[in-house]
Amino acid sequence: MTLISLVVAAIVLVVPFSAVAGASSHAPTTRATTTTTSEPASTESISAGASRGQCITPDVDGTSSLAYLQSLVASFDSLTGTTVSCLTAYLDNAQTWWQWQHPWVTSPVDGYSTWVTQDSQVRQLVLETDLIPQGLANVLHPVKWERSCAAGHYDGYATTLGKSLVAAGLQNSAIRLGSEMNGEWESDFIGTTVGEQKLWAKCFANEVTGLRRAKGEHFLIVWNPNACAGNYPYRNYYPGNAYVNILGIDLYDEDCHTPYTPVTFSQIVSEPYGLAHFEAFAAAKGKPMSFPEWGLLASFGDDPAYISGVGNAFDTHDYAFESYFDVSTPGLGTLPLGPTTPLSLAAFQQWFGST
Repeated sequence: MTLISLVVAAIVLVVPFSAVAGASSHAPTTRATTTTTSEPASTESISAGASRGQCITPDVDGTSSLAYLQSLVASFDSLTGTTVSCLTAYLDNAQTWWQWQHPWVTSPVDGYSTWVTQDSQVRQLVLETDLIPQGLANVLHPVKWERSCAAGHYDGYATTLGKSLVAAGLQNSAIRLGSEMNGEWESDFIGTTVGEQKLWAKCFANEVTGLRRAKGEHFLIVWNPNACAGNYPYRNYYPGNAYVNILGIDLYDEDCHTPYTPVTFSQIVSEPYGLAHFEAFAAAKGKPMSFPEWGLLASFGDDPAYISGVGNAFDTHDYAFESYFDVSTPGLGTLPLGPTTPLSLAAFQQWFGST
């Protein structure tokens, strides 16, 4: 979930989104933990396979520069014993097509593109990109923009976006195109009808084709629903294997249908359209998986069993990358690793650290 959508979801409480904490508390220390450890995450580039790239969403808090990004990465690596090789960034605040085609992340002023090009053989960005600028959003009736996109009217915009990213040295980025599309908080929400969802899938395919027309691109396209939001069948809005490199699921420390009740990781896994369903779908499609967003919830506190559950899934299945949402959002939901989460930090070090 993006920082903007965290705010929206906090207001629209009827949306069952796992990244947003309710105004409740439970005792996560009652969950069982495991001491099993995994091999350290790979420091190689993300690939469409079990590359197990280690990424984070850094807590830039409105401040973005190369030096600041470097300090955040160094701090996270030192704290967790990891070697971060990719950063997640959000491009979903574009209001117009021009902004959508020329995203802020391509500017060296913000540091992201320079951070990548300092070690372009290894470093990458994971970019969240809506299918449309926010100026076209119509969550209640998305069919209008979906029809235009499905007819190919937006293909040229996607090609220009691809060219902008390549020119900035971001040709190896993983692109979370239309991520969390099954959540009504997203401007490019799939819609509630099968017809709308089929149009959305065609739109996705068209924009991927447009992106691929950018000379020099090596993008990895990530199809990325949110865990169990809406309970819409994946088949309705999956664009087809030709347009997807990696499947991703955003899976926070909460069961979507019992957001104010303590749950075990097994319950999170087995919820409708949760991790078990997602992994079965990915296996049927023969595609590697990812956790583009995952993390602790502030109201649920220190929860090592959740960290170990994600770590075990990541280590034992076909995962291309994971990106821990290491952002503090007081009153809205997420909790970074650190002194307030000693048990979770230890579990993270065990599963993802190199020591």
